[in-house]
Amino acid sequence: MNITNESTIWRLKCLELLYVNKGITAAQNLNIPKEGWKKLYQKQYRREINWNNGQVQTIKFLRDHTERVTDAKLKENILVTGSADRTVRIWNIETGECIRTLCGNSFSCVDFLIEEKIVAASTFFRASFIWNMETGDLIRELKGHVSAVRCISLSRSYVASCAFDGSLIVWNWKTGEKITTILAEATAIRIFNNTVLSHSNSSIKAFDILNGNCIFSTAFNEGQLGWSYVQNYLSSKSAEESTNEFPDQIVLSLNILNTLRNYSNSLHNFDTRRGRMVCASNQQSSDILQLILLNDTGRPKEIVYPKGTSTDILNKEIFRTLSIDHRRIIIGCLSGTIAILDFDEES
Repeated sequence: MNITNESTIWRLKCLELLYVNKGITAAQNLNIPKEGWKKLYQKQYRREINWNNGQVQTIKFLRDHTERVTDAKLKENILVTGSADRTVRIWNIETGECIRTLCGNSFSCVDFLIEEKIVAASTFFRASFIWNMETGDLIRELKGHVSAVRCISLSRSYVASCAFDGSLIVWNWKTGEKITTILAEATAIRIFNNTVLSHSNSSIKAFDILNGNCIFSTAFNEGQLGWSYVQNYLSSKSAEESTNEFPDQIVLSLNILNTLRNYSNSLHNFDTRRGRMVCASNQQSSDILQLILLNDTGRPKEIVYPKGTSTDILNKEIFRTLSIDHRRIIIGCLSGTIAILDFDEES
C-alpha cells in the first residue's frame, strides 16, 4: 500500500499519458497538480476509457457565429474558426469565451500559431489575411490568387495558400514578400519547416519553399481522407522529424488504408497519437458520430451523448467541420453553432 501510494509512481504514469497525448514538450512542462499525481492519473485514465468507448461526458455550445462554420483549427485550449458570416473567431474552449473577433470577408480556411501569436485566414474572394492574435491588429493582407483559396498553412516564417486556380503561393508573412508561386494543382497543403507538402487528386508532392523545386513526389490515390491522416501524423512530430518521415508515412500500412477506404465520403478527423478517427455520417435525418480505432479490427462505435437538452439540440444540427484532440471533439455546424464534446468527467 505504501508503494502504490508513492507519488513518484503516479507522476511517471501521468507523464507517460501526457507524452503520448501531447508530446515531449508538454510532458516536460507539466506542473505539480493541486489534487496530487494519483488523482490526476485516475482522472486521465477514466477519460481514456470514456474516449475509447465513445462515451461523451458533457456537451457545451459556442454560438457567436451567425452563418455556417467553414473551417476550424484546435491547438491546446485555443480554437480558431472561420465562417461565412465574414468573421474569424478565437476561442478559449476551457471557458467558452470568444477572445477576439476578426472581420473581413466570407472565410474559407484558417490556421494559427500559438507561439508566434498570429492567425491566418483566406477567403472565397482570393485574399489572405494575417492578424496578431492578442491585439487583433491586421499585420498583412496578401493577394495573388485569381480564384477562391481552398487551404492555408502557417509556419514561423512563411504562409502558404493554394487556390482553385491551381496555384500554390508562399509568402514571408513577416515582410509580405512573395517567395514563390508553384503550379501544384493542390487541393490541400501543409508547411513543415522549409518544405511545403501538397496533395492533389492523384499524388503528394513536397516543394522547397526557397526555390519552388519539387524535392519529393509519389502517387497517392487515397484521397482527402488519406491526406488528412498523413498530415495529422506529420503534425504530431517536430518539423525535422516530419521532413525525414515524408516517404515512410505517405506509404500507409495496409490495415489503415483498408480502414480509411470505408469512410472516404464522410466528414472526418484524426488523433494519430492515440490511433483514433472520428467520422460523421447522416442517418435518419440527423448526423451521428462514429469512433474508429485504427489499430483495432473491431467495428466502429457510435459515439454516445449524455441524455439531456444539449443532446436534443445537437441532434438537430448539420455538421460541417470536425476537430479532435486527446480530450474533446469540436464540431462546427451549418447554423454557425460550435459544439464541444468532452470526455473528461465533471469534477
